[in-house]
Amino acid sequence: MFSSQRSSSLAPGAGGARGGKRGANGSLSSSSASSPAALIGRKIFQQKYSLQLAPGVIDWLDQFVRHFEMEDEDEIAHTFEHLVRGCIGSGSDGPSKITTDLLEETYERLRVAADQPEDTGGAGDDLDPSQYLKIVNAFDMPAWRWDDVRGGFEKSKTAPTLAPGALSKSQYLRDRFNIIEQVILRNEHFCPPTVVDPERADYMKLTTIKNLLGRQGGHFLIFGLLTRMEDGEFYLEDLDDKVKLDLSEATPESGLFTEGSFVLIDGDYTLDSIFKVAEIGHPPSERRDEAICIHGHHDFLGIGALSASEEADLILAEQSPSHETSFIILSDLHLDSPKVMSGLQQVLQVYDQMEEKEIPRLFVLCGNFRSRPWLFDGEAMREYTELFANLSKLLTTFENLLTFSHFLLIPGPTDPWSSAALPRPPIPDPLAKSLIAKVPNLTLGSNPCRVRWFSQEIVVFRDDLMGRMMRNAVRFPTEDGEGGGRKGDLRKALVQTVLDQAHLAPLPLTVRPVLWDYDHALRLYPMPTTLILADSFDPYKLVYERCLVFNPGSFQRRIWSVYHPHMSEIKERMEERCVSSLSSAMILASDGRSLRLPAFPGELLD
Repeated sequence: MFSSQRSSSLAPGAGGARGGKRGANGSLSSSSASSPAALIGRKIFQQKYSLQLAPGVIDWLDQFVRHFEMEDEDEIAHTFEHLVRGCIGSGSDGPSKITTDLLEETYERLRVAADQPEDTGGAGDDLDPSQYLKIVNAFDMPAWRWDDVRGGFEKSKTAPTLAPGALSKSQYLRDRFNIIEQVILRNEHFCPPTVVDPERADYMKLTTIKNLLGRQGGHFLIFGLLTRMEDGEFYLEDLDDKVKLDLSEATPESGLFTEGSFVLIDGDYTLDSIFKVAEIGHPPSERRDEAICIHGHHDFLGIGALSASEEADLILAEQSPSHETSFIILSDLHLDSPKVMSGLQQVLQVYDQMEEKEIPRLFVLCGNFRSRPWLFDGEAMREYTELFANLSKLLTTFENLLTFSHFLLIPGPTDPWSSAALPRPPIPDPLAKSLIAKVPNLTLGSNPCRVRWFSQEIVVFRDDLMGRMMRNAVRFPTEDGEGGGRKGDLRKALVQTVLDQAHLAPLPLTVRPVLWDYDHALRLYPMPTTLILADSFDPYKLVYERCLVFNPGSFQRRIWSVYHPHMSEIKERMEERCVSSLSSAMILASDGRSLRLPAFPGELLD
């Protein structure tokens, strides 16, 4: 059943090869239901990946462990991770049930692949980069809903619509709740120890709101949606119930807290059935590689899912010298401003004169495309049509850019058709007909919009998010000073909030309306490789949990950004000179704080 040689790629740990022990008849000893292999196998296959196990699978895993004489639990878990990822990558949508035949096939495939000599020379040089630049509009993304029964994502059986039924309003919030909750429960701070460990006896335990009933006077940790009811008081809601909050002595952790965000709250349930909050914090986030390991077999973008091996190959390809390129991002491109048009001409001229291999692959042009907000009248339509016609005339003067670059237009908050609801559709074709006719490599993108470049997923979102979040942030009595006395600067607080909430608009519908059936297009789970938050706020760049987040700034001040995907590096440019690049890192963490509810800033680099 098993090869007598141990594959280093399958890597049951980092140890050397050890031959298995067989009896005289070549059989392996039978497994025990309480063996380490059985316990770890169920935890990884069933709990972590929500897979069903066919009869005989636990015995197979136990025999596998015995054959290779694995004793270390980390070694066993590492090996099972390789096996389950191989099983998931063997089907288009991934299998829902693991059988012994599938395990045998997967192990053999991984063993053969590991025996192949590595050849890294010229990796990906024969690939056509234009085939690996894909732009996905929000309205083209498939809708994935959370299935409580399976404990995983399931593709929606009905097509999204702009006028859904009333159930859609609660469904999108339930999906957001479930996605964040499963991230919390997988976090090491919330996982119960598999064996008795005195040091882990105080691991964090979530209590549902309905289970607070009759337990007045106790200390609890609860999770839910922060909301304000008709009486003007704050409440916390989960899937079953709600509880009134007393925030008079609440200590907020890092980040911005708004109505409509999901939070962890630590405190006491009083005799008056009010939850007296001691600490409030954002839920932990999950790095992209960890989420892909669990849900990577799902095609969230609708352009094909990538297996772990395919993503590894594409990472090598995008780092190949022949694929080194840059993306140019400009925001607040007011086409009715002579100063802006003159500056744009100078910028394009510089890039057009570069050698072919140095010409940027993608230009991302973000609105607002007019200095005055859109009004639904004939005059505004004529002006927008003329502005885009002028832009097309400008672009057609740069032949190299028209040939080798792709142009992506993202509407701003006041561009047509102006609507407060997210996601926003692209600029209407009739207004951009001149661009469509004269610029061959053009995409009118939605807001937000996603770009896949080889293995990378880049999210582009144009909104004045910083101002909107600050205007609606909850102020706590324990805070004082500018910015509410929040820890760290506002840029870091915004980035952490958006990524911890795994959503581009963690605000109530009254502040930021959302198209219920298209809320999945606003999710940031799995976490993207790069997040572009084009804002009128000052430019910034941060790395949070290995996700690069930056604001290109406003082109009104001749500021734009250059993103180098092969290095995951962003540079701000201003009047032809490089202002800065990623500076030395500063890691924010909960250093030695004796708090029951720790902050989860992950890895936040500035």
